[in-house]
Amino acid sequence: MITNLFILGAAEWTGMGLTATDWIAVLTLVGTLIGTLIKLIRVIDKLSDQLDDLHEANKNLNQQYQQISEHLQRHDRQFIKDEMKLEEIRKEIRRSDSNNDKD
Repeated sequence: MITNLFILGAAEWTGMGLTATDWIAVLTLVGTLIGTLIKLIRVIDKLSDQLDDLHEANKNLNQQYQQISEHLQRHDRQFIKDEMKLEEIRKEIRRSDSNNDKD
């Protein structure tokens, strides 16, 4: 019986035009919104950390690419020098062959 009185009293109570049930609904909605906002902030923070990690990894990849490019350019320059030397040797061989044929 006393429980029924509390239920009836709660149902009739109004604050700023809202009943107790209305206030509970409002508080539930506000709590849900706050919880969602907190969760969203955590997700954004994690994404921000992952973006920072990706940015750092990208920097490292760019540095490695630059090192490989420089290494390749050194090899290309050496290859060109070697090709020029080989061409000189071929010319010398041709000259010596032509001189030997004349003799």
